[in-house]
Parts: sequence; structure tokens; C-alpha cells
Amino acid sequence: MKEMTYRSGAHVVDTDSGRVGELVAGDGPAVRLRPPGGGGEWLARADALRLARADELKQFRGESASY
Repeated sequence: MKEMTYRSGAHVVDTDSGRVGELVAGDGPAVRLRPPGGGGEWLARADALRLARADELKQFRGESASY
């Protein structure tokens, strides 16, 4: 199976922790993420990432999560 990779700045979900983060750096088995809008960085497994959905990002943009 081919490994999915994301560009720096991509908003992803760390499925191990459930946290939404912005990809800061990393191209191996571990990557660095930070909360959208800034904050403390954390390490995550690259294979535990998926792209964040729009509804998951709304909380960081100050938008309502309801449609």
C-alpha cells in the first residue's frame, strides 16, 4: 500500500490523539504538528494522519459547527 503524504501547512487529524493540527515538518515516520492558529507542537506518527474535514476546522475559525 502506498503511504499518503501531506504538505507543510496541511490541516490534519492525528487519529492517535484525536487532535486537529497543522503539519509543520516531517517526511519520515514521525511529523510535527501544531494547533491551527498556533500553540505548542507535538509529534505524531505519519501513518496516523488523515485530512481534517471542514467541520473539524470551523472551531478554529470561530464559525458555528452547525449547518
